[in-house]
Amino acid sequence: MQPKTVDASKYLKRPVTAVRRKDRALTDDAWMDRMLVTSAVGNVAVCWEGQPLLHSNLYWFDGERIYWHTAAVGKLRAVLDTGTAPACFSVMEHGRILPANTPLDFSTEYASVILYGTVRVVADPHEKRHGLEGLMRKYAPQLQPGVDYTPMPDADVAETSVYCLEVESRVGKHNVKPADYPAYPYEGGSFIDAERAAGRATLKAKELA
Repeated sequence: MQPKTVDASKYLKRPVTAVRRKDRALTDDAWMDRMLVTSAVGNVAVCWEGQPLLHSNLYWFDGERIYWHTAAVGKLRAVLDTGTAPACFSVMEHGRILPANTPLDFSTEYASVILYGTVRVVADPHEKRHGLEGLMRKYAPQLQPGVDYTPMPDADVAETSVYCLEVESRVGKHNVKPADYPAYPYEGGSFIDAERAAGRATLKAKELA
């Protein structure tokens, strides 16, 4: 059987939120909100003078915007010091392997959300604190400021780069099967756990390039 001939250029004319597999696309706001609240790591992509730049980090979704932080210097900060930039942001989760009679039909469970908008450096101290405290609530919900750790002083807030993605459009995509579907877990394991078990833990002092 001859492979189908497809005019790939037609995809360049489609909106960025148009998903090729319509049966996998999700535009339900509540579903996308749930995933943005749950996911641990986000990836933001911008372009600088034709060079792609992908930045992966912890993040917080406040219900409308995405916030994350870095040190006060770095390439992403340098790019955004020239002004706001169009960006896309993604989160994803991999689930079970879905076997089939042929490798072509093998699949996997997954869920993902892609956001499109504009990313900026947050300058207002109150908004910076809003983003930083949101990150603490997300990743350390069992700890209380003033009880388990010292609340962030203004000096720490001032020296931290906080970024905000103003979301303009978004789309979700998923393939999630029932619990009794004939599937099996991915056995790749954890790279970080393997590094720790091999004694390759990070013990070096902080160094700046």
